[in-house]
Parts: sequence; structure tokens; C-alpha cells
Amino acid sequence: MTTTLPAHCGPIHQLLNPSIHTVVDRLDIRTNQRVLEIGASGEITARLAELVGRYGSVTAVDADTSHLTGTAVIDVQQRDPNRDLLPGQADRYDHIVARWPHGTLRDPADVIEQMIARLRPGGRLVLADITPTPPRIYRAPDDESGILIHTVMQQVHQALTGPHGATWTAAPETQLMSHGLAEHCIHLGTETWTGGRPGCRLLADIVTHLRPSLDMTDADADRFADLMTDPGVLLGSYESRVIHAHQRT
Repeated sequence: MTTTLPAHCGPIHQLLNPSIHTVVDRLDIRTNQRVLEIGASGEITARLAELVGRYGSVTAVDADTSHLTGTAVIDVQQRDPNRDLLPGQADRYDHIVARWPHGTLRDPADVIEQMIARLRPGGRLVLADITPTPPRIYRAPDDESGILIHTVMQQVHQALTGPHGATWTAAPETQLMSHGLAEHCIHLGTETWTGGRPGCRLLADIVTHLRPSLDMTDADADRFADLMTDPGVLLGSYESRVIHAHQRT
């Protein structure tokens, strides 16, 4: 399973933030606990640091850490999951929050096994990714604009998910239960994005970031950027998936 994206994560990390926030707020993360965040976004990292307090710790891991800032609570570690082991010893973390990492991931199952080994008994594991479900266009100013938006969003989806999808596991119950995790909850979510609003602005930023790898003319790129500011545009976002399970005590 491979996904290849440009070298810097840019705005792509932000796609899963709303879904991860929702689950993090349900985890009952307490002060003094230890949390490992894989594919750290910065925004979620700060939220986790707030929850664990000054005597807790958040280990923030990503292949590109230029967007992360270390503090007394946040330990930033630059690691590529294709080459490097995850930080921490066995039974180290109370919670592990893992976003599908930026770039290529050759063996997601191995990375999940590393997470499970580092999760303490009773600890919580969160896996966030993007499903293969294509995005939807609910409204466009005209047919030509709709076709352009559809084409660009499909290309972005392909860039994000790759030929096999940007998913941690196709059958989470099988792998997680075989390693002693229970109470699997799977949350699927989409947002409605309106032109000129944050979702469409984020999509425009992602297209700008991915522009060298997209098959589109400069004129189409400029037209797409203009459409993302048009309140007459209404889109369904890429579908996120968050898998939540806990380690048996």
C-alpha cells in the first residue's frame, strides 16, 4: 500500500483535524497522562498538551516536523515510519492518536503493531484516515464549472489516497482484536463546504500545494481557485474515518 505526496505536508494534515478533535474530546484524556501522536498536525498536538497538563507529556511524531513546536510538555520527534521505529517502550502511552501519515507508508499493519505494543493496558488507540469514497458536488455555477471541480477533486482524492486508499487497515476488527484491543468504534464523517468558507479555502490551498503533481492547466488552476471563493459552490468533503479502540486491562 503506497501513497506518494509532495515532500512537505502543507495543508493536507488539516483534512482530518475536525474528525480527530471530535474523538479526542471523548477519550477522557486526563492530566499527567502520556500521549503519542503520529502524523502530528500541530493543532491536535496543542489540544493534547492542554489536556495532559504541565506534568503530562505528548510525543509528537512526523516525517516532517517543520510545522511543530516543542515545549516542556510536547516532545517533537522527526521519524519516518518506513525507516524508523516509533518512540517509546512497551506499555508506555495512555493514548495513541495516529493520522494517516504524509507520504508513502509501505506496511501500515507493522506500524499499527508497534502502536499496540506501546499502549498500556486500558489505553486508547485512535486511527484516522481518508476513505476511498469520492467527494460530492452539490451545486456549481454552471455545468462547465461543475466538471472542472469534479475533475480536480478526483485528482486530489487520488493524490491523497493513492491507488489502494489512504487507510490504516481495511478490516480493523480483525487486526485490532487479534492484538487484544476491544470496543472498536468506527466514525465516518463528511462536511459541507461552501465557496468562500474555510473548507473550500482549505481545498484551494491543497490544490495549490499539490499543483506540480496535478494534470491541469494554469488557466484551470486559476479558475478552480476562483470557484472556491464563489458562494454558489457547495461541495461534500472527502470522507474521513476514525477508528477508536482500547487495550484490555
